[in-house]
Amino acid sequence: MNKEDYIKLVNEKLCGNTKKLLLNQIERYYDALNNYKPKSSNYKVGDLVKLDKGTLLHGTYKNIGGLEKIAKEGLICDLIVEGRKSKYPLTVGVWNLKKDYYLKDYIDFYSGGTVRFVYDDKKSTEVIPYSKMNTFLDYIKEKDPFRWEMEETKEARFLPSYEQENVQIGIIFNGNNIYVKELLKGDILSNSISDIDVKPFVGEWYYERFLKDRKAKDDFFTDRESAIIFGLPSCFIEGILVGRKYEMDATMLKRIKTLLPNCYICNLDGKVIF
Repeated sequence: MNKEDYIKLVNEKLCGNTKKLLLNQIERYYDALNNYKPKSSNYKVGDLVKLDKGTLLHGTYKNIGGLEKIAKEGLICDLIVEGRKSKYPLTVGVWNLKKDYYLKDYIDFYSGGTVRFVYDDKKSTEVIPYSKMNTFLDYIKEKDPFRWEMEETKEARFLPSYEQENVQIGIIFNGNNIYVKELLKGDILSNSISDIDVKPFVGEWYYERFLKDRKAKDDFFTDRESAIIFGLPSCFIEGILVGRKYEMDATMLKRIKTLLPNCYICNLDGKVIF
């Protein structure tokens, strides 16, 4: 589908502010696609990857098939292009880095767990990195909560991680340019879109809870993610993070490099491998 096809579909199926917001995002999307000039990576094999604040990442559960589709067509939202249903329809989900990271440290961070501590009069949340999990019970004794509960981080479910091998592809987007900043004006997880206007972009079953959680983010409803209306063009892809299975598959690595020749490929150690 091209720009005109998307505009026609939105005009036929949507109305009011929902239609207006989507049409605005389509304009921003194609402005970026037509004007952004990506740069080739300067990384060499063995280099540690550093991710700047504002970098965006997306994991695809379809792995190489998903990457091929995104590289060709862009990362486009559900309900306009077929895909897995989301609690945030008409948007695409990305992880939005809030500080500079070496990739190896970011992977260590999100491969750990998210914990909620419950005390008599308050609650608090925290992410425990993978490298500190072996001392976690000692840490619990220091915190001395009334009750605690832990689950894997959201990133660990949807990006290549130490915890699972289902996701073998993570896509790294350059987020430090004027075009992405414009697209992020359509991020429904920010508070820039009103409660009324955001409603069509949230599953009906989740809407009331969403309104509360969006205004009081913690490490479970994180400030580390964005849900961008319509989509994100593939021209912003600067690197591909692969899991251990793909890392050991020379044919797969060549396939990825052929698909995205100007992008680096890196592994779970945070190092460039191709």
